[in-house]
Amino acid sequence: MKKYLKDYEYKILYKRIIFTCWILLIYIFGTHIPAITTVRTYTAISNFYKMTAANVGGDYQALNVFSLGLGPWLTAMIFMTLFYYRDSDRMMKQTRREKSTKERIFTLILALIQAYFVVFTLLSHVKIDHSEKWLIILVLVTGAMILVWLSDLNMRFGIAGPMPIVMISIIRSIMRQNVALSELGPTLLISAALVLIIILLVLIFIEITEYRLPYLDVMDVSSRREHTYLAWKLNPGGSIAIMISFAAFFVLNSAVNLIVQFFNSKNNGVLNFLDFSTPIGITIFLILQLVLSYGISRLILDPKRKAKDFKKNGDFFPGVEPGKPTYHYLIHKARRISWIGAFIVTIIIGIPLYATLLIPQFSKEIYLSV
Repeated sequence: MKKYLKDYEYKILYKRIIFTCWILLIYIFGTHIPAITTVRTYTAISNFYKMTAANVGGDYQALNVFSLGLGPWLTAMIFMTLFYYRDSDRMMKQTRREKSTKERIFTLILALIQAYFVVFTLLSHVKIDHSEKWLIILVLVTGAMILVWLSDLNMRFGIAGPMPIVMISIIRSIMRQNVALSELGPTLLISAALVLIIILLVLIFIEITEYRLPYLDVMDVSSRREHTYLAWKLNPGGSIAIMISFAAFFVLNSAVNLIVQFFNSKNNGVLNFLDFSTPIGITIFLILQLVLSYGISRLILDPKRKAKDFKKNGDFFPGVEPGKPTYHYLIHKARRISWIGAFIVTIIIGIPLYATLLIPQFSKEIYLSV
């Protein structure tokens, strides 16, 4: 019986691997189907946008059926998760179909905005009718929704959901960058490696560091008193805040250009101030990163719910009365922790981005390190 179960598990694993391979073959085949074949696309989108798109399965090197990748879907899922974070009971009551329908509608809206920006950016130099551009937008949005459907199928019948698609896209992006490390020189290479190691150690320190708030547990009646404390991470937002910041900045860029195109149809170019090649664009992104990182950290810490739990359990902090004083105490601590984590992450991301303005010839290498 044990041998039969073991063989059965292996058969299921093989089937999942084969199914994932078929999904990847479809994805690779789709990336070779151009959305437009008559003209070459314009490279107005920066290398950083191209790398960011590759991290979610997209491809802005040339317009193809799957150029949008999984960006709209992943962004929609993250925002929906954060939206329901405070009201988890409401989310639990919803069926899988209801949650999936809301995700798909939000994904469709984001895909339309992103496709509009990509098409009117990459094809800004091409004299084609608006009807043709809207047809290309329809192809891109359709491809994005098909990719979402394939990822959902792989999540149920394959392995690792959307991650195999993302990994293939990242590998392709790295191979396309043609990073000229030999031009950096040994001194600069060693300095860059040391900086990356220091940043990595700082990130690990932030990840494992906890801010502990000791409190008294009234239910602990044991003779041996152990210290009880509320542990909060120094960077509660983690990588979610960074992902949302990039997605929000890209959506902001797309929305601004969409509005400009709508009110000024003669302007076929793209606004450059919301770009990583300008100090204004980098500054706006870093401000967005700081604010979103702080807000997401506050949302995850949720001092209001913690204060209710303390009041319900009868626990209290030394020198702090239960009820509103405990809530205000937790609010104060949550603000301090959230701002510290947000500032550290913003500085780590901001320094290399500003460095690209000083040495633009190595922008690809710096973007890749980020």
